[in-house]
Amino acid sequence: MYTLAIDFGTSNSLVGAYCFGDHKTKAHRIEAMPLDPSAVDPTLIRTLMYFPSDDICFYGTQALHEFVNNDMEGRLFRSFKTHLPNKNYLGTTIGNRILSLETLVGTFLLELKKRAENYLQVKIDSVVLGKPARYAMDEVADSFALYRMRKAAEFAGFKDITFVPEPLAAALEYRRNLKEEKNVLIGDFGGGTSDFTIMKMSGHQFQKSDVLGVDGCPFAGDALDSVFMSEKLNEHFGAKAQYKMSLSNNVLTMPPLVVDRLNKPAHIMHLKDKDTYNFIQEVRKCALNAKDVAAIDRLFTLIEDQQIYSFFEKIEDTKRKLSIDRTATFDFDYTDLELKTDFSRSDFELWSQTIKTKIIDSLDRCMKQAQLTDEQIDIVFLTGGTGHVPFIRSEFENRFGVEKIKTSSFFHSVLSGLIEAAKYKTEL
Repeated sequence: MYTLAIDFGTSNSLVGAYCFGDHKTKAHRIEAMPLDPSAVDPTLIRTLMYFPSDDICFYGTQALHEFVNNDMEGRLFRSFKTHLPNKNYLGTTIGNRILSLETLVGTFLLELKKRAENYLQVKIDSVVLGKPARYAMDEVADSFALYRMRKAAEFAGFKDITFVPEPLAAALEYRRNLKEEKNVLIGDFGGGTSDFTIMKMSGHQFQKSDVLGVDGCPFAGDALDSVFMSEKLNEHFGAKAQYKMSLSNNVLTMPPLVVDRLNKPAHIMHLKDKDTYNFIQEVRKCALNAKDVAAIDRLFTLIEDQQIYSFFEKIEDTKRKLSIDRTATFDFDYTDLELKTDFSRSDFELWSQTIKTKIIDSLDRCMKQAQLTDEQIDIVFLTGGTGHVPFIRSEFENRFGVEKIKTSSFFHSVLSGLIEAAKYKTEL
């Protein structure tokens, strides 16, 4: 009997499995399966879905290739996991087809399931799914997100569904190679969430009492990407455009709801929703000056020419460069959207202060749960790209000591822990 282990991430997803064995086969682990043959790392599947029409869908690397080959027509979905706690986000329409968010996520999970079953040559209806420590800070929204994920897993055809916090999964993976008892802090930084677990670890068999604290927050890589837009780049697309509606003397500025969507990689695609799009067209008609009209025209070009994904990829590339260098140049050269500007690490750190505070607050809550002091933490284990951002990493180095910091594979540690968790088959 097999149980799939799925690390369904905001940006990337991976799939492994655990075989419980029988009279013919010994119990064994199946590590990350190469389910995306077009990818540089075939075990790493970009969490992307592309619908060129309402009855055809491509996934992962192929989604991006087909999107480009079709002149960026159709709908490309990224970071859709981040919508799970939002009760106001019901889903989307593709042509004449209405897709709930649960169906959208479930469709992606179903594709992962099919590819894994084809690879293993066996039908599987049992799954261990990773989940953030918190989908949202609000408990009701957090519970709602988990409910939606269960519905999505059921849509994909899973009958036996177990959820395991992603930071705990990362901890279980690290525990496999630990002999002496240690208090270990795990920081798992993804695209959508930053998650923490504190565990008492040793070579003995895992038990739930080993988990001393679990917490997290819905702020990580995507939130850091968004500050580049909110602090500097969104003006290029009309974020500060002023206008007067007909028969009114009030000078208005682009509404916060529109600007908020513009700033966020998971939300910007929804500027194309009919009501929002029509509203922005009306703003353009009523804009007070030619500069604002030109900026809104660039926004329409960004949307209509399907350059949203490429633009945010360029932002992410700039963020990575600032992890190495003190300055980085953002250079986007698409016709009619040309934008070249410099960013400094110091500005990035200043703009990200609120996000950093929320991440550290969740760490503090986790420490409080565990009832441990900083000195009582023996090892700090960081995984995920955001953990390598200098001003995030320095918080841990200053607090716990450089000698305690260890890092692991950006993408595979959570999955490896989920495979380990499949042995226990209980909600952890």
